[in-house]
Amino acid sequence: MANARSRSSQLSLTSQSPEETRAYAASLTRSWVQEQEASRPLPILLSGDLGAGKTVFVKGLAEGLGLEADAVSSPTFVLANQYACPGGLFLHHVDFYRLESFAELEEMGFFELGGERSVLVVEWGDRFLDALAQDRLEVSLSRLSEVGPEARLLEIQAMGPASDEQLQHWARTVKNRPFGDGREATSD
Repeated sequence: MANARSRSSQLSLTSQSPEETRAYAASLTRSWVQEQEASRPLPILLSGDLGAGKTVFVKGLAEGLGLEADAVSSPTFVLANQYACPGGLFLHHVDFYRLESFAELEEMGFFELGGERSVLVVEWGDRFLDALAQDRLEVSLSRLSEVGPEARLLEIQAMGPASDEQLQHWARTVKNRPFGDGREATSD
């Protein structure tokens, strides 16, 4: 059974499959649109080892915004992908992995991304934390090989008041929604 547990500004989720990881992420952007009416940006720092499921998570975010998951690809070599979503929403997916200096962020136009009606997801953002919004969600994905070959642990932390409010709303959504193979997320 998937676990969801929330403590003031943290949420931990266990996913059994890529499809379940995508469903969790889709529920995040759906709750953002529903609760906030996308009136404020949703900045997300996404971390995890290579192959941990970061792009899978972003595909889910896209699905929650009304895009097809197949439209999303990893920005490792292009540095940033931008997607126009239905309803005038935007998904910006950025990868800092290959960047070596703060100046490269400026050159790629990073500081023009985001804003109202936008989800800004940054992979490997810990390389330039000062460039990121202080009030953000931090999502860490890690493998749970002892649970299953595709199992992942998603650990989410809110870093400020707006992200805390969003995390609390998402946690309520997750606890009341079936995922993946129909199992229901439960709180610990």
